[in-house]
Amino acid sequence: MIGLVLFAAVLIQGGDTPQPDRWHGLILGETRPEQAVQLLGNPKSDKPDRLFIREIGKWFEPGLSRKNLRKQTFREVAGFDRVDLYYKDGNLVVIQLDPSRDQIQPSALQNIYGVEFRPFVDAFTESSFPGDFERHEGRVFPRMYPLVYSVVAISPKAIIAGRILNGGVGRSLRTLAVAVDAPGSGFPGKVQYIQLISRQLENRQGANLLK
Repeated sequence: MIGLVLFAAVLIQGGDTPQPDRWHGLILGETRPEQAVQLLGNPKSDKPDRLFIREIGKWFEPGLSRKNLRKQTFREVAGFDRVDLYYKDGNLVVIQLDPSRDQIQPSALQNIYGVEFRPFVDAFTESSFPGDFERHEGRVFPRMYPLVYSVVAISPKAIIAGRILNGGVGRSLRTLAVAVDAPGSGFPGKVQYIQLISRQLENRQGANLLK
């Protein structure tokens, strides 16, 4: 509970409440690099760089893993080890937040943002290891959570992806660490980082063919 309060307090600095498409006065699709400098100070670095979106990378346009986006990195932001801002065509498209001191529990994210989070399970993994998963109300949940996993939420303007460290000692992704009391009852571990990703980056290849 203390971690949730601390994180929420950081998020609402500047009068904003936590929303999937914004943080600290920075708004996806609107904020420009010079505005971020006004709000956060001078970045530690400002250069073209890659964007890595784990597990759900195929949801977004190809080429993001090449140095196609401008990235500003800020290191001295209260409550965070680092903040990375990514821009396309001069507008903010991704906010990546790395909280300090393991202060966020993944089960708190739904209460913070007001949208439903689900563990990400790709169809190949589910079909390859069906005994590791179960379905509850049409949704797939791990019977036990792995050492590292992701949770995802979708809102009208942004997709939120959280990378979770579950602790313990594991040999691979299939080394499962913490059992689930009931499907969807909560997510174990601590949040390593959160990505607020503009839906402007979603993969729409072939859209012209379907008009």
